Amino acid sequence: MTSRSLIAALTSAALLVSPAPAAAQSEGGAQPTSPAPSGTAAPAQGTPTEGAPAPAGADAQGSTATAPTADKPAAGATAAEAPPSVPQKVDPAVFDKALQDYFDGNPRDAAGPLYAWLQAAPKTDENYAWAQYFLARSLIDLGLTHAGASYLARIARERSNPNVLPRALDALKSLTDRPHDEVMIDEQVFGALDLGFLPEETGAYAHYQQGLVDLRVGNERWANTHFSKLPEKSAEASRAKFALLVTRLKQIKEPTDEIIADFLALSEDEKLTREARNEAALAVARLRYERKDFQGALEAYDRVKLPPLDPGRASLYLEEAWTRYKLGELRAALGILTTLDAPSFRDEFLPDKYLLRALIYRDLCHYLPAKRAAKELTRRFADSLEAVRNREDLTQDVRLRRAANAHGSTQRAARFLETLELEGERLGRYAGSFGDRLFSHLTKLYDLSRAEAVRVHDARLAEAVRQEADTLLRAAEQVRLMEYEVGLKLYERVKKGARIVAPEDEQILSPTQTAYRFDGEYWNDELRSYRVRIDSRCIEETP
Repeated sequence: MTSRSLIAALTSAALLVSPAPAAAQSEGGAQPTSPAPSGTAAPAQGTPTEGAPAPAGADAQGSTATAPTADKPAAGATAAEAPPSVPQKVDPAVFDKALQDYFDGNPRDAAGPLYAWLQAAPKTDENYAWAQYFLARSLIDLGLTHAGASYLARIARERSNPNVLPRALDALKSLTDRPHDEVMIDEQVFGALDLGFLPEETGAYAHYQQGLVDLRVGNERWANTHFSKLPEKSAEASRAKFALLVTRLKQIKEPTDEIIADFLALSEDEKLTREARNEAALAVARLRYERKDFQGALEAYDRVKLPPLDPGRASLYLEEAWTRYKLGELRAALGILTTLDAPSFRDEFLPDKYLLRALIYRDLCHYLPAKRAAKELTRRFADSLEAVRNREDLTQDVRLRRAANAHGSTQRAARFLETLELEGERLGRYAGSFGDRLFSHLTKLYDLSRAEAVRVHDARLAEAVRQEADTLLRAAEQVRLMEYEVGLKLYERVKKGARIVAPEDEQILSPTQTAYRFDGEYWNDELRSYRVRIDSRCIEETP
């Protein structure tokens, strides 16, 4: 691991730690008391109402204008334009009926009428924001989360009804633990909110998001202003501290004991999610590794807690293997590399795996296996290396593209794009029940959102693929040097009187341990416990 890759890994983990899932908002049981019933009589036919379009042919004062005739066109008139289509009027009772359908558990029946009512009602109507909110909830319940989030974001931006706004923000917050439009929700809503009127929990999350935005643009002082307003024992305060630590780490040459201690404290902070605590533990391990405290790094890797029967992360195992190699535990390191051959990790982009295996065989003087391990890298990644040398479009390389999409901001962009494509296909199921107007509107919404998501993903992918290509080229260069060195060792003359190095004492198992011979089967609960028995063939010279 290099210092550059360390900082990149920590930055990717820090500013983008997944927020803790928000508590589910209870909407069932009874209708809210806030929206007023819309059972009032509709305005008389022909009487313009405030916010409704004026009848065709009427001027701003309500008088009827004289239409130009074919013999005498109006002065300055150009080619006739088709008048804009006027939305069909909807009975106010439609809102009450749609609301009743939603609370009866029929969001599919409620969505179309709610949209039709919104198209006809003026934005000044006291129930307009409520109609937006329940349309959003209906779409989310039907699995169209992005469409629902767009209506919740409208409520947050318009702020026309203070009774609806907290509910909309809570619903938006609950969507941030899944793939979502980061610009629309994180930046344009929570990153731009007026924080003076928000409830404490929602306000804390908004302060956290606005602090992250400041950190991304390099303004740590403003970020500290937002983070200082977070409740001391809140989850947002812990995540903010993690983000600040990584930002400061990028600005110093050598990590201090204080920074490592702060990361270690966060790895034990129960207010954080398990994933966030694991990221903090990994930060401790990587920093100790950079300081050559390999035993301390190994202890930090042991702090990473995985769910039962979870296969774990390939990068975590590889880092632990390098740490054990630095400690001289060659057989334990080789056992972890055996773990990385499991089916769960065969598609992982790990060029350093072959380099480390070659180094271990070389140190044990198994020169032919070392040469084979080195050649395995160039054989497995031959297509990718050829694409790099020929200066081809690396985003079209399957391995590099998959590696770039596996972590960081590129991974989030890829997941959001997949979500849009899935929801776009799901939208087709509701073509009949939504009606033409809502279905056409949502189809256009998803088409535009997908086009923007593709643009963002492609921009992030191009940079991420370049970084993965650099990693592959560095590993390939080291492997070539390894092959040359091993070739020299193969033909080295053995001096007279030299003898084989005495084998190390085999570690005796404790009464609570049991060893089984590996037969090619991989079990998730055994992946971190493989050990390889291999004797050294190195020769030591007698004095």
